Amino acid sequence: MRKFIHLKILFAFVVCLSANNASFAASSAPKTEKPVEEISEFLPVPPISVAMYNKRKRPSGTMTVVLQLKIEDTDQRTQAERIMPRLRNAYMQETLNLALNFFDVNKPVNVKFLSRSLQNVTNQILKHDRARVLIGDIAVQKR
Repeated sequence: MRKFIHLKILFAFVVCLSANNASFAASSAPKTEKPVEEISEFLPVPPISVAMYNKRKRPSGTMTVVLQLKIEDTDQRTQAERIMPRLRNAYMQETLNLALNFFDVNKPVNVKFLSRSLQNVTNQILKHDRARVLIGDIAVQKR
């Protein structure tokens, strides 16, 4: 009698399991729709490191700037991706010029001034003003 009850329970378990697998297989059938790729409106810029100078204009540290561009239009974003080496070079030159002439390694970096300068460079190179420069981090390391 016990074997018969165990057999019934085993049979019921197998039936439930197969019904569950059938519904799982039906729900995971391959879909004909392609998944929509989410395109980010943020374009990362490789970090920029420049020398920082003291009052006597001698190198005494480094400044690393991490930034990205926010461009909402897809065509303008692809254009910016294409000319990213030119943008990065212009950012490097502008940051180096500011570090040499305006910033001091012993004083905090004026982020607003740096941001405005990099935004002007971006507008000149991209030839439009719809890209926004977002500074994520500025790290100054003294020697």
